[in-house]
Formats: sequence, C-alpha cells, structure tokens
Amino acid sequence: MKACDIFQQISPSLGTEIIRYLRTDLKEVYRATVATLAQQKKLRPEFIQKKPGDQQIAWILDSLRFKTSEAVGEQILQVWLMKAQSPMLVDFLDALEIPHDGTGGIDGDIPKDFDAAKARAAVQSLLEKHPAEKAAVYLQVFQNQQAGGWPSLADAMAADPRLKLGA
Repeated sequence: MKACDIFQQISPSLGTEIIRYLRTDLKEVYRATVATLAQQKKLRPEFIQKKPGDQQIAWILDSLRFKTSEAVGEQILQVWLMKAQSPMLVDFLDALEIPHDGTGGIDGDIPKDFDAAKARAAVQSLLEKHPAEKAAVYLQVFQNQQAGGWPSLADAMAADPRLKLGA
C-alpha cells in the first residue's frame, strides 16, 4: 500500500494527529511539506500559511491523498513513525529479533522473510501494546521497505481484521 493510499484510508483523527505533530514538534519538516505541496499545485506557500492551522492541516491531508504527493507522504509517514512512534517500532523489531539502534532504526540487513509463527506473534504483540490503526500504518510502511514486502508478514496482517485501514 502506497502512502497516498494510507492517507486515503486512515481516520481523519489520525491524519490530523500526524500533521499536527509535524506542525508543533517538527516545524522545519512542516514548512518544507507546505512548500513542496504548494509548489506541486502551483501555489505560493504563503497562500497556505495564511490559513488558520486547522485549514492548513486539512489542505495538507487532502493533498497527500493524491499520487503526485506520494514521495512527500512517504517521508511524512516515515518521519512521524521514527520520531513520534519509536516505541512501537522498537517493540516490533524486538519481537522479530531484528537488530536496531534502540529508536526503531534497523542495524544491518533484514531477512528476506520471517518465520510465519514469529511474524504472527510480532503482529499480535504490536496490537496488544499499541492502537490498531497506528500499528496498521506502521506495518504497511514497513512492508514498503522491501519490494513485494514480506510474505509471512502480509499473511499475518491479512489474518487480523483490526489491521485493515479504512474499515
């Protein structure tokens, strides 16, 4: 699932949470996001920046739902996950026994696939500790890190209806 698809299917509250996090905690990333998306739509960033905060966030979310904003959306999701959701990333990597730097960044290579039982257990562990929608976003983004994703992880995700975005 591509970033634009994720932004189409997540709840409005999670989308707002992601963009609000950028706006309050990562101001430079937020400004760069506005500038890039405005440029794509042939607008001046100032036009967007003059809007009230909630309208800016809504405009960004609407923009991220289009394929033309795929690269920006992917970066936003990765930054949000690494900065705001690192405990979730660490929990998942620990469950799969993937070496990492303690913040969710992977140290070394990831296996081409995982043991099916270990993948199911890692997904269940993630769902026990974290909100299902956030876990689903993370797992979708993780799957995008390898062409075609990891089959055992895809099976584990498909087996749990809580991980279906847009449901």
